[in-house]
Amino acid sequence: MLYVFQGDDEYGRTAAVNELKAKLGDPATAGMNTVILDGRKLRPEDLARHCRALPFMAPARLVVVRGLLERIRGHPEQQKRLLRVLDGLPDTTWLVLEEKSPLPPHDPVLKLAKKWERSGRARILTFENPKGAALIRWIEQKADEEGVAITPEAAQELAACVGENLRLMEQELDKLAAYVDWSRPITLEDVNALVSYSREATVFAMLDAIGAGNASGALRLLRDLLEKGEHPLRILAMVVRQVRILILVKYLLARGRSARQIAGRLKLHPYVVDKAIRQSRKFSMRRLQAIYRRLLEVDVEVKTGQIEGPVLLELLVTALST
Repeated sequence: MLYVFQGDDEYGRTAAVNELKAKLGDPATAGMNTVILDGRKLRPEDLARHCRALPFMAPARLVVVRGLLERIRGHPEQQKRLLRVLDGLPDTTWLVLEEKSPLPPHDPVLKLAKKWERSGRARILTFENPKGAALIRWIEQKADEEGVAITPEAAQELAACVGENLRLMEQELDKLAAYVDWSRPITLEDVNALVSYSREATVFAMLDAIGAGNASGALRLLRDLLEKGEHPLRILAMVVRQVRILILVKYLLARGRSARQIAGRLKLHPYVVDKAIRQSRKFSMRRLQAIYRRLLEVDVEVKTGQIEGPVLLELLVTALST
């Protein structure tokens, strides 16, 4: 049986491989009947040897090859050798060809898999990271599987903070479910309190305070980050990134781009772009550029030890808020 797993959702691809492994039966023998190979180094003849091996006390042997099709793309002779291996694939071998990106329609292995799929000899699965509303639904569904509810605001913030890394998202949901003891819904406040990535949201709020001329509020948020153990250079990097986003968003807005187009152009979550659009209205382009230049100067001053990081950040935040 031939399986082609393609797409950027590593979490989904791995889950599908684990499902196949579970079908091998006893976990003790399943491990003995599973082999994972690096396709970037694998020769077709070595793959043939692994495929010909008989399973041990199991219905089949699982062979997973990662990255082979991308490596041999554009090499017709290697592709022909692989097709010969596939032609002799035993019924007792489940071969998974796993690729990080979708295969081009003209790929010979994909064509063969599509032909075999009609007779049940192959299966092609595409795994794509959910984006936008689909990612929110994924978070809500995963939380439900964890036995806990999550508010829409919390799901949106978690999507904005963690992004499309589903494995990391699962870990954060595990922590949040334990944090609320599975006894109440996960709220926005829980995400802000627990998820490390939500510290970028604190940076966003700090820039809001700077834009409003609220020096005391901006300083309070800065000190909160420092008290949580955030390194001054990490804080500075987050501020630099956010200001850069605001400059780019403001530039694209001025050229008539929609929020959706901006999200696609900058490869940002739509929720992040919506927040940035609202925040960018509090600054002129000239002021954002001046802030950005000052941040780069501060970066040099901190790294060269001209003044202690926390002190310099406080002076910077105070100066930018006035």
